[in-house]
Amino acid sequence: MFCGDGILLIRATPKNYQHVLSLEFAVKEINENPEILSNVSLGFEIYDSYTNAKVTHQNTLKLLSTTGRIIPNYKCDTKKNMIAVIGGLDSEISFHMATLLGIYKIPQIAYSILAPAINVKTEFPAFYRMVPNELHQYRGIVQLLLHFQWTWVGIVASDNDNGEIFVQTLTAMFFQKGICTAISEKTPAISQVMEMVQSFNSIRAKVTSLSNPQIKVIIVNAEPQTTTWLKWLIYFYSMAEDISFGKVWVMTAQWDFSSEIMQKGMDIQPFFGTLSFAIHSNEVLGFLKFLQMLHPGLHKGNSFLSIFWEQVFNCSLASSNEFSVNCTGQEKLESLPGILFEMSMTGKSYSIYNAVHAIARALQKTLKRKLRVLHSFLKTISFNNTAGDLVSFDENGELTAGFDIINWVTFPNQSFFSVKVGSILQSEELILKEEAITWHMMFNQLLISCGNASWLIPVALAIWSKKEQLFTPA
Repeated sequence: MFCGDGILLIRATPKNYQHVLSLEFAVKEINENPEILSNVSLGFEIYDSYTNAKVTHQNTLKLLSTTGRIIPNYKCDTKKNMIAVIGGLDSEISFHMATLLGIYKIPQIAYSILAPAINVKTEFPAFYRMVPNELHQYRGIVQLLLHFQWTWVGIVASDNDNGEIFVQTLTAMFFQKGICTAISEKTPAISQVMEMVQSFNSIRAKVTSLSNPQIKVIIVNAEPQTTTWLKWLIYFYSMAEDISFGKVWVMTAQWDFSSEIMQKGMDIQPFFGTLSFAIHSNEVLGFLKFLQMLHPGLHKGNSFLSIFWEQVFNCSLASSNEFSVNCTGQEKLESLPGILFEMSMTGKSYSIYNAVHAIARALQKTLKRKLRVLHSFLKTISFNNTAGDLVSFDENGELTAGFDIINWVTFPNQSFFSVKVGSILQSEELILKEEAITWHMMFNQLLISCGNASWLIPVALAIWSKKEQLFTPA
């Protein structure tokens, strides 16, 4: 089993390393449980996509070839029998992989992507998603806005096909429900960010649009490139202008409040009070202890772990390195700020954990019936995982589940805590604990109607409840 993903190197996002660890933990858990697979051991290899199409195609071909040689259809190593692929992190990378893997009918489980509302199952029959259908999230966003009577909002999406479909689908739903789109900003591709940075006028125009005081709620299609651009935009402009982003950000489920290494010094306070949809996650017994036992000294030869460790702790594992501080061996993962690493299993990591178990149980069925077609058993898989959640796919190969709604509270020291304040069920019923939400302290709730209706602006300054005042961030 292999995990193709943009995880760690070059433009490093350390938090994504938890994806690797959840994969490793799930494989270890299965291999130690003879009731799942007897006389069979799972293994895995990890490839980094570098969010690059060429590298993704090359690494996918490596999966289809024998070790050390890129020759599809030629595999002489019988000990490494690939049965499925987990990945990638975004839709573009995942579909690049699916184009090649689909030829060989090798099952692929995407653990994060929320593709636009199209039927990808027709084009990629062996493609699965460990996330619910995107339409549930669209309708959840609309219900959330209507619940709070937010009818004058902005939208931020990536400047690609996915972003275009996101904007078109959402604005059509908004129109039907009387919600007005005040602004619609498109984020540039990562390769274009530096070009835009060189033009301060371009940055000023974008920020002026987003910081419009009449627009209090902004919906973000939170793909990695979109949120990266948004953080850099706010950062660069704040260096030159004294401006506040007292907004309610509503993020889609790709959001996980992570930062790249180059962003770890950025202020995260503009995102205080953010509401985000999230892939449902739960506490997995044993995962915390697994993380607490992690250290490069105990896992020699693990290059991913060594690189991750040096980046997040800003130290060197090589004792001869005279240009950096040596790692002491006493570093603890729990000491890291949440933007770099979380000790609780994130939604994406939980999806990977469930994907591994789904593959193992499908493999169990193929071995019992002495067949080699994993795909036919994977699509009918249904089981309760170790956390008690049901895992199964619908007829489109998507997870049969809804979304959690999370409220994020940030602190100046870059720590944060998140609270589940609601959910959008698979039946599309909205459940919300409004009293549990902590709003941005500069937020004035504007209730602005569309059309010729009068504009009502009642002020609702955010305050901390007694329970929240007692909270002391780690």
